[in-house]
Amino acid sequence: MIKADNVTVLFRNGFLKKAFKALDGFSVAVEEGDVFALLGPNGAGKSTAMYCFLGLIGPDSGRISVAGRPPFPGSGMFSEVAYLPEEPHYHLYLTVEEAVKYYADLFGKGIGRQKVVDAIDRVGLTEFRDLRLSKCSKGMKQKVGIAQCLVTDPKLIFLDEPTRGLDPITVKEFRDILIEMNKKGATIVLNSHVLSEIEMICNRVAIMNRGRVIAQDELNRLRGLNREVYQVELDRSDALPAFIEVIMKTQSTVKGEIPCDLLKDFIQFADVAGLKVYECSLKKVSLEDAFFSILKDGE
Repeated sequence: MIKADNVTVLFRNGFLKKAFKALDGFSVAVEEGDVFALLGPNGAGKSTAMYCFLGLIGPDSGRISVAGRPPFPGSGMFSEVAYLPEEPHYHLYLTVEEAVKYYADLFGKGIGRQKVVDAIDRVGLTEFRDLRLSKCSKGMKQKVGIAQCLVTDPKLIFLDEPTRGLDPITVKEFRDILIEMNKKGATIVLNSHVLSEIEMICNRVAIMNRGRVIAQDELNRLRGLNREVYQVELDRSDALPAFIEVIMKTQSTVKGEIPCDLLKDFIQFADVAGLKVYECSLKKVSLEDAFFSILKDGE
């Protein structure tokens, strides 16, 4: 669906100043049906990469193709593409419904009012559809952007920090919408600093730093399992064996870690002591742990 091959983008701040490489040998591949995330610290080049995918910035070297074609403004491929920027700017004199209809009309597909109304309802703005955007909160404006992505049934969706400014309930609703659109066949490319959200919806990620991709893989493979450690939770006891590394204690339970080769000793201890075991599983490596580990190695 999307392929970037050794892309370099230079930004120049002045005639005599050295050019800054926003992307430096950037290579990535997004398959059809992916929910794909670009991750990295501020300044890693995530937004620049997205602008290249949209044809808003042309690479100084390297190649980019989207749906088999190089992207450029006005390309026919954008009839099946939706984009929600990090900081959307609207015509504030429009109402919620007028804004969604306006963006729908730009696609030239003859999208009827009912579909506009349905998209507004799906993001929970029905009671505010006659409210002018100048009166809308930041979160409501973000919902308008989500609605304009829904209304055209796009095959490819680009989202730049999509959950910024949304409350936890709306984040959950938005996540459900993305999963629903992906099930219907949409490929989704997003970037976000909220790694917990990425873990819930993405199947593949690319980790960027200083304009380069330093890791790219299936999310499950990037996280993996620590096969040398078990995470355990059991009834609290003041006489725990030394091999249990205590991570957290509450009034009733203890959470900790044990080496895999001492699993039998742990089970025997819990049985003899009459302690109930609530969890005993191989330690999962979180996306956050993998992210920082990969960034450190990439340095």
